[in-house]
Amino acid sequence: MSEGQEGGVEKDYNNRNLQENMKIIWIDGTFGIGKSAVAAAIVEEIPQAHLLEFDALQEKYKPTSVSDYFGKRYPEAKKYLVDALVDEITEIIQEGSCDCLVIPVALINDYCNQKLIDGFANIESHHFILTAKTEILHQRINNQENRDIDLAVTYMPEATQYLSNHYYDASRIDTSNMSIDSVAKEIIESITR
Repeated sequence: MSEGQEGGVEKDYNNRNLQENMKIIWIDGTFGIGKSAVAAAIVEEIPQAHLLEFDALQEKYKPTSVSDYFGKRYPEAKKYLVDALVDEITEIIQEGSCDCLVIPVALINDYCNQKLIDGFANIESHHFILTAKTEILHQRINNQENRDIDLAVTYMPEATQYLSNHYYDASRIDTSNMSIDSVAKEIIESITR
């Protein structure tokens, strides 16, 4: 990160118009809730929107130190991945290649909160936390391909508790009886009011 940066976009960033026109939509929730599917549906409906998949960063960025291999196993606990997401967001904002970033990510620890929510507080943001009844969430996790079921189930209580105790200004959507498209539609309607 360059000097003068704190988490997100440089404080003395000289093209304020890009920041003023940029919007970030955080799609948050515990593992297996459907963040990526909802985010993809939103991007299909919003012109000039860009999907920035946090999960995809695991392929692009590899651990940078031995300590990155230890600790909690979920990606959002890996500081190097959160830092990589900060860099990716900053680059997209500086390029000015889109008007809206849609980011599905479980913001379930203080580091994510500080680097992402607080770090990009100068950008118009909309934070949505997707929830569902526990039995519905377990069904979704078990039906997903390429899902580390053990990881999702192990960290679900911790993630749920963190989200319940933080982000009081976020919009919460109970997705238990909703389709992906109806959740996306509700989010789009909320940000365009």
